[in-house]
Amino acid sequence: AEDQKDDKPIFVEGDQDLFKYVIDYHRDRKVILPITVSTDAVMRELKRFGLEAAENQIVQDGVPFPSLMRRVAKWQEANVSRKRKATLDFIGSLIAEVASEKMGQAKGKAFSIRRNDLPCNEKEFDRLFGRVSASQVQESEALKDFERSFGYVFASFGTGSTASWMSTEFRPV
Repeated sequence: AEDQKDDKPIFVEGDQDLFKYVIDYHRDRKVILPITVSTDAVMRELKRFGLEAAENQIVQDGVPFPSLMRRVAKWQEANVSRKRKATLDFIGSLIAEVASEKMGQAKGKAFSIRRNDLPCNEKEFDRLFGRVSASQVQESEALKDFERSFGYVFASFGTGSTASWMSTEFRPV
């Protein structure tokens, strides 16, 4: 090609998207493909130009998926835990807020909070927060802080399901 003085372009029949990998192979005898490019397609394109490549000369680059998937699963598991804690803290905050309003009227005595005292109905509550038990809600930072700050402890009636803890009592410690 160096002997030719002709400035006319050279036409090469092939896949223009894969041709750069043919050039890479011709130059380096190795090709590193992005994860989005098919190894088989590049092997066919190399054969079209009379180049035979061994499988180890065409390497698929990309994210180490098993390692990434383990990290994603670990993160998701931790995130479920974070969301659950945030949900319980939010529920505890809702209950503590209502309790702080009722505490003034109770004048040092026990008082109750019912589901309808909270700013959402039972169906909305279950849709937003799922099923939570009284013991889970009791562990919220807001209710622990309420107990430390005002000397009232959260006490649930019933079996501990979502519906039962919505009939709760705050008792002086």
